[in-house]
Amino acid sequence: MNPYDIILQPWITEKSMENRLNEPGRSINRLEFLVVRTANKKVVKKAVELLFDVKVESVNTRITKAGKHASVKLAEGYDAEETSLKLGAF
Repeated sequence: MNPYDIILQPWITEKSMENRLNEPGRSINRLEFLVVRTANKKVVKKAVELLFDVKVESVNTRITKAGKHASVKLAEGYDAEETSLKLGAF
């Protein structure tokens, strides 16, 4: 499996920027991506773990007009804000 075939692009909005926060008492620690419509949660989890060298706690998906979105919560000890810097979008 090539993770680049699964994850199309990061989904960057004001809300997704706030969800990267990993502060005590307000630990959201999530990244959002547009993924291929056929991808299931297990495939998205594995793709994110391979691409960014992190552990994923959970994946939520939804389908919208823009495509299939995956909201990925990183496991304890991994920082979404630091990981987002690897994307080069911030």
